[in-house]
Amino acid sequence: MGRAFRDYNLMVYAQPAENRRARGVTTLYGAMLWDCLVRGEVYATRNFTGVAAWLRPGTDIPNFFQQVRAGMLRLPLGFGLRGFKRLLDYDEVGRRMHHQYAATPHWYLAAIAVEPEHQGRGIGSNLMAPLLAQADAEGVPCWLDTHQEQNVRLYQRHGFRVAERTVPRGHEIPVYGMLRTVGN
Repeated sequence: MGRAFRDYNLMVYAQPAENRRARGVTTLYGAMLWDCLVRGEVYATRNFTGVAAWLRPGTDIPNFFQQVRAGMLRLPLGFGLRGFKRLLDYDEVGRRMHHQYAATPHWYLAAIAVEPEHQGRGIGSNLMAPLLAQADAEGVPCWLDTHQEQNVRLYQRHGFRVAERTVPRGHEIPVYGMLRTVGN
């Protein structure tokens, strides 16, 4: 996940220095992956070129103690205090949208990543497919957020719709909150 998100627009915005950003991204997405292994579902390709990490319905976004357990306490070291503050501002907006638009039990796509050299080959779509089919069978919606318009188009092909697009005050990168209702 670290390589897939190293050059992601929000990560570059949070920490422009590549070597420091690489440490921060590894910490952030490693913690997210750990949390989903414990409280959700994780799907990976056989050779680990791609991974999709979901939180189960009824599982809230990790609280402070769960984040510490997953290793997030090291995050300010990787991104620096300024970058960490930027990420906190985005987290606050993402949490608000998540609670506003996905108030009922739902699957939450916490992260999906494909190694950069393997992107554009349908791996991400294949990783999402089993859980989307399960969500439909269970009659449960799905939620995610992203920061790149090209990702919005990918998720729309899988039935997600933009619930809200916003840019946190004083920042540059948009947040797209996306909901997939049952049967999309």
